[in-house]
Amino acid sequence: MKFQYRWWGKGDIDASFGVFFDGFSKILSATGIMLFVFGMPVDIVLGKVVPGIGVAIFAGNLWYFYEARELAKKERRQDVTAQPFGLGASQVTGWLYLIMGPVYWQTGDAELAFQVGLASAFLGGFVEILGAFIGRWIVRHVPHSALMGNMASSAIVWLSFVGIAMVFDKPVYALLPLLIVVIDYLGKADKRFAMIPSGLVAIVLGTLIAWVGGYLTPQNFTDSFSNIGFYPPVFCGEDIIKGIKGIVPFLPVIIPLQINNFLSTLQSVESAKAVGDAYPERRSMIMDGCSSILGSLFGNPFPTTVYFGHPGWKELGARAGFSLINAAVYALICFTGLTGVLMALIPTEAVMVLLIFVGFSVTSATFQGMERKYTNVVLFSLVPILFQYIQTLISSAVQAAGSTIGEVGAEQFAEFSVPIQGIQYLGNGAFLSSLLLAGLLACVVDKRYFSASLFGVTLAGCSFIGMIHAESVSLLPPEGVLFGIVYLAAAAFLVVKGLFFPNSPLLPKTEKPAKEI
Repeated sequence: MKFQYRWWGKGDIDASFGVFFDGFSKILSATGIMLFVFGMPVDIVLGKVVPGIGVAIFAGNLWYFYEARELAKKERRQDVTAQPFGLGASQVTGWLYLIMGPVYWQTGDAELAFQVGLASAFLGGFVEILGAFIGRWIVRHVPHSALMGNMASSAIVWLSFVGIAMVFDKPVYALLPLLIVVIDYLGKADKRFAMIPSGLVAIVLGTLIAWVGGYLTPQNFTDSFSNIGFYPPVFCGEDIIKGIKGIVPFLPVIIPLQINNFLSTLQSVESAKAVGDAYPERRSMIMDGCSSILGSLFGNPFPTTVYFGHPGWKELGARAGFSLINAAVYALICFTGLTGVLMALIPTEAVMVLLIFVGFSVTSATFQGMERKYTNVVLFSLVPILFQYIQTLISSAVQAAGSTIGEVGAEQFAEFSVPIQGIQYLGNGAFLSSLLLAGLLACVVDKRYFSASLFGVTLAGCSFIGMIHAESVSLLPPEGVLFGIVYLAAAAFLVVKGLFFPNSPLLPKTEKPAKEI
């Protein structure tokens, strides 16, 4: 008897709204930041970037619909749920504030910032594909607390901290929505809160206040319709080639962020398997990389990923229909200029509250699912990324005043008790140094001193080629040599400790995984 998969289930409506608002909040936020914070031209943002995002998410959602249908046919089950898919939240803010923003602020060339962002996403797609083959090796050899600490630190800083700053910059219409989401998040233990769509309520309330207070106006809303039209995706291969020349300084951002990206995909696939939908993890990770590459070829500078949340949508009874709905809706909005209309209708800051929530929830789940002895590992992994954020703020503030950090000079900063050199050392290559330092400390906590020494040697190697602590990637930069020698000395000290404790294993044995986020 021929099996027919009924891809629309009782939970697909809820999943359609939930996945759409989760994903489109990132698009609205990114578009608002590029247009209103960076001041990038409309023709680049709405004419190239947004259609490119549409291509990537349209193709990815169609793939995951197909994948769910094939699994259902193979296992002859109707309760197969597709994997939710879209832009990675940390990748969006990381690309904006650590790649595209700095290029634009330093050069004033929006086209160049766009090209470097595209080239970074193109390369990042290949890192995701590589993750399909080395992801399991990384999970086995890098302590879980270091991996999760690095991911949580990225989320809390580049989602929650950045978002909260934007909210308090516009408190009249953004603060109350944030409080509603936080109250609902903390009140989930009370089951009466469970059915309240707090994210939707927060966005609607923030929008109403912005309109009543005159922060959004009918004139701007009417003017936004002038951007409506047909925006077909534009092939951007030449832009990628031009941008590749400028991506070397950003390798310490691209590589660790994409490691986080493919590891989150790996976790998401495992969470789907835990509730009965066993998707091939390597194929999912390859497809994430392919969709990132495809999107970059047509103007999308942001990497894509499988989202956390599959078990929740499965519990609601969703199947694969929400993937088709999201593919169609994204195509409609991204290819027609409706993004501009939505931005004139809904304030960016009100949408940011959803990303703030994501940052807090990832961090909270990390601490809840981890043994207490690794708390300091996670906290220490936060330090470099936090200082990277401080570095970005200082650099932006100085540039807003018409200067640069180099022109002001370390001595003048020191007069006002700003240790700018230390901030820059910690901020440069922060994602990578955060991961490696956390790995070293996690091994120390477990008394695996030889393993910790390997992380020390890796830190030294990264310092010697400028991947961490240096302004740019180069062989033996002066500051890199200094840090490299220190890390080698620390590694030697750890080897000595290991010799006094001969039962210390050479290779790390990953601690018990945290519960799925």
